[in-house]
Amino acid sequence: MDSHTSENPGRKILITGSTIGAELARAYAADSTVGTVVYTYRTREPTFSSSKIMCVSMDLTCERQVEDFMSQLDRLDGVLNTVGLLHEEAMQPEKSISRVSAKQLMRSLEINTLPTLLLAKHSRRVLRRSQGAFFATISAKVGSIEDNRLGGWYSYRATKAALNMAIKTLAIEWRLALPKCTVAALHPGTVASPLSKPFTRNKNHVLLPEESAVHLKKILDGLRPEDTGRFWAWNGEELPW
Repeated sequence: MDSHTSENPGRKILITGSTIGAELARAYAADSTVGTVVYTYRTREPTFSSSKIMCVSMDLTCERQVEDFMSQLDRLDGVLNTVGLLHEEAMQPEKSISRVSAKQLMRSLEINTLPTLLLAKHSRRVLRRSQGAFFATISAKVGSIEDNRLGGWYSYRATKAALNMAIKTLAIEWRLALPKCTVAALHPGTVASPLSKPFTRNKNHVLLPEESAVHLKKILDGLRPEDTGRFWAWNGEELPW
């Protein structure tokens, strides 16, 4: 039995940290079917009131850290990656191809795409031991190629589209390898957070993180194996890849 999740019976859920990730951790901790929520953070440990939530410091872009952590677990019933990057102080979404840089594109790929791949690679063993698991990641509607009508945001769109392709490809592989694990991408809506703050001033419908978390948990709780490889919006709408 692993040291991180041996205390409580019930489902074991891993959630990687962000504003919405913290709210999802709280929502799962309040679920009577869940025994333990493992919440990862990179720099600043959050405060939770629930004893079900166990916080672990981890850099999700470092494969060795992800692998070492997963090796300590005996089983997981759900993995949800909520980490993403739209902008930083010196890095803003590109409105024109003239603003694209190799540095920004690679940084976006490192945060928006790589962690999900590393988590999938190293969680396979522990998800296999579940009788009904999910593996999901927070993507974005702007990562949909078919839905792209406005353009712009080159690095963010491209790396979220790459994430979507990774999820779709993983679902195909795991349909046979892990038939009891449902793989999905999730669009959380426009959520009030440091990520979205500069871009939500003129938005009519902005969700609070806790509101989005409730909707996303409802989707995850309703997933069945036949739903694997699909892309869901926070309101239950299926989105095109």
